[in-house]
Amino acid sequence: MPDTVMPDIPRIYTAVSEWLACLVVIVFSVKRFSRVQTAVLYVSSLVVFAVFHIIAGVLPLGFWVPCMIFAVVLMCLFVWLTTKTKIKTACYLGVQAFIVAEFIASVEWWLYYFFATNFPVISSDTANILFAVGVYGILYAVMFALERHFSRKALNSVSTKDLITAVIIVVTAFLISNISFMRWNTPLTGKYALEIFYIRTLVDLCGLLVLYGNRELKIANSAEMELMQIRLLLDRQYEQYCLTQSAMDSVNRRYHDLKHQVAMIREQGSEAAERLVNEIENEIKTYEVVYKTGNDILDTILMSKSIFCVQNGITFTCVADGAALHFISDADICSLFGNALDNAIESFAGKTDGEAKLIKLAVYKNNGLLIIRCENTFRGKLKTFNGELVSTKKDKLNHGFGVKSIKTVAEKYEGTVSYAVEDGTFTLCVVIPIKI
Repeated sequence: MPDTVMPDIPRIYTAVSEWLACLVVIVFSVKRFSRVQTAVLYVSSLVVFAVFHIIAGVLPLGFWVPCMIFAVVLMCLFVWLTTKTKIKTACYLGVQAFIVAEFIASVEWWLYYFFATNFPVISSDTANILFAVGVYGILYAVMFALERHFSRKALNSVSTKDLITAVIIVVTAFLISNISFMRWNTPLTGKYALEIFYIRTLVDLCGLLVLYGNRELKIANSAEMELMQIRLLLDRQYEQYCLTQSAMDSVNRRYHDLKHQVAMIREQGSEAAERLVNEIENEIKTYEVVYKTGNDILDTILMSKSIFCVQNGITFTCVADGAALHFISDADICSLFGNALDNAIESFAGKTDGEAKLIKLAVYKNNGLLIIRCENTFRGKLKTFNGELVSTKKDKLNHGFGVKSIKTVAEKYEGTVSYAVEDGTFTLCVVIPIKI
């Protein structure tokens, strides 16, 4: 095999590489169809890729660029057809899969050409296939592990800018890595087979690293923005409950004044006065509940939420040892209980008056652990993504931070958060080691 001759990568190898790359980038995606239908699509797509590349292999060199563009379109279409992803996300994943396929196919053929040139014994067709299976298996296993690491946390909101950036990275890497095949005389053009393979593989690797680096940056920025939103939410909640506590003190004073005034009116004994007294008593009964848990902030939160529950036909019961919260800051107490109770209350949105609306809150110590359990009646199915609860509201940008805020606080104190639905009851449980 002379070094001056540039053997092309077998088209069937390219087809298999592109197919495997698509499978790797969608492995953690929610599938659009059933398992059987998805399997049929997988097999059909492999046949389509193979037929396309075999046809492209016999076309003149002038069709090379259009064929590569069509290959990317096929990969994007494959991703979109098999997963429940938006078109931008599908294109983003398809473009990413293309550069992955190019890199791995290039590495495999480069290594095979090197060894086949120096060790003719492995240049047979059987050895060629076995070599491809081994290299593809190792490299795509690495890519699978990489995708598991990312878990596509930032791909739910792929923007036009993200897609354009990915396309520019991939197009640039592809053109530079394949410029030698166009027989142009440039500073980046190689003259010998191994040199061309080396340039192609190295440039594809650089493109791959830039693309994944950009993805890692997107995830980091997304996480930072989410953390900032949670912090702002915590600050607002604390300010809100400080104002609520002041308002509650004023309401309690007014409540006691009204009780004395009602007693004086009732002493007058007139029928009209009695009716007025009954009306006033019914109106102020909402403010009759007073919590004394041993923690003033918790008392304020429970008071405000219980008033809302009474006004909206929700039965709210609470058994709480507020003194057990002594090692948790006031702001974190606001976040823990404010979000837990808000989520429970919001689960009743849209429910009719005839449906059961019950919330139970328990705060207690057990074997050196602080246990916070919040239960509410629940009819429906939890929506999760990557193990996280997903908000059922349409405006997911400004919602869905309740459980995340609770987890942030729990992790701050080395605690854990769990949730489950059983027998029509949603249970949120926070367990935190008590620090003296």
